[in-house]
Amino acid sequence: MSADQTSERPGFSDLLRDLSDRDVVIEVSSAGESSQVPDSGGIQSLRNAVEASYRALAGPATIKLETVAAIDEVAKRSQSLWLRAQTGGSADSDASLLKFLARGTLAIIAWMDGSPTLELADLQQAIRVLAWGTSITTTTHPALPSAADLVDAITAWQLAKTGLAAGNSVRVVTNNGSADLDLSKRIDDPRGLLLSRKLVNHSADMIFVVEMPDYQGSGEWKLKHGDVRTTAVAEPGTLLDKFYRRELDIRPGDALRCKVDFETSYGPDHEVLVERYRIVEILEVLPAAALHEPSEGRSAIPLRDERSEELEPAS
Repeated sequence: MSADQTSERPGFSDLLRDLSDRDVVIEVSSAGESSQVPDSGGIQSLRNAVEASYRALAGPATIKLETVAAIDEVAKRSQSLWLRAQTGGSADSDASLLKFLARGTLAIIAWMDGSPTLELADLQQAIRVLAWGTSITTTTHPALPSAADLVDAITAWQLAKTGLAAGNSVRVVTNNGSADLDLSKRIDDPRGLLLSRKLVNHSADMIFVVEMPDYQGSGEWKLKHGDVRTTAVAEPGTLLDKFYRRELDIRPGDALRCKVDFETSYGPDHEVLVERYRIVEILEVLPAAALHEPSEGRSAIPLRDERSEELEPAS
């Protein structure tokens, strides 16, 4: 029987007509002149990636993937794995959840291989839309997979791509659509996605309590603003120059009223990662004792060495 006749026999592709929302199929094919069926290790790593995606999307729900069939089609130089998701919920909740898991996994693949910016916030927004569309939630703002869980899934996909031979092609098929994996698109450091940040710069007048003056002359001051501890960089040309020349005494507990530039870094979940402060100008230095006096009784340390002249009463 010729290879063409063999390829036309009913095979694994015909079984795809029987897919339900529980099912996901991974198909790996060898291209070019290779006559070898793809290595089984590669398809196992792809299974791991699908499982990681389902776990990330399922949240607290318990999801288990079972193997329905594994078929090698020598004539087509392909290997396929049919997986079926098992959940512990009710039939109604399962129906929506299973559609969401399948569509969400395809969305992760599309984002990995097609996003020009690779911003996790964009992927989370796409998943939010899918959550609304599959009715797995009735809330306006459904709970989304954490950035860390999504990165775990993305990492698994990158490992799977690394384990595949050159010239292989991968197709992921569900009852809700399919996606071709682009093996040429790689994310070298998936963990770096967690550090992607949006920087916002501000300028403001702020009062910092000095926790540790810069006795080492490093230019960095250990300060506290409210409950937040930070390290601020002192630019040359401010009043702190006098501290370094030992013309001005600043001790722990004193306060600095400053004009500062600060940079706020936000992570992919919009959480504040870090705030960096740069002291541009010292407006006044408040001794520790003055901080505990009524505001009308506080007096700043003079900004100049000269003391103000006392005026005699007009009488």
